[in-house]
Amino acid sequence: GTVLPPPPPPFGHAAAQQQPAVPPTCTLELSNMCTAGEVRDEQDVAEVIEDTKEEMDKYGQVRRLEVIRPPAGSPPTMQVYLIVQYDSLASSAKAFDALQGRTFDGRIVSVRYIPESEFEARAAAEHSAA
Repeated sequence: GTVLPPPPPPFGHAAAQQQPAVPPTCTLELSNMCTAGEVRDEQDVAEVIEDTKEEMDKYGQVRRLEVIRPPAGSPPTMQVYLIVQYDSLASSAKAFDALQGRTFDGRIVSVRYIPESEFEARAAAEHSAA
């Protein structure tokens, strides 16, 4: 009984399985700005939020800004993510364009759009971990 491999999917089917790029949303995820070792306590978090918000306010009305830290006990080199939610797509697009490839503390900032639902889930996880 030789088991034949399944036939290849029809053309175009495989592409549909891949994650599509997220269309622009009001919410941006910023990474490569700071690491777990640099954001150890609430005071560090407050400073990061203050500095980031000051920069983000240049592009529009910020509704929410969350610092998403890696789980306790993670290596100090683990990424800390900042998630910024604007009140409009125009503002988030402006910030996206301005921040993409910007340098912060000698590191190149990475920016991506995320769905609101992902923001909610990650923010909730961050607050339940604290």
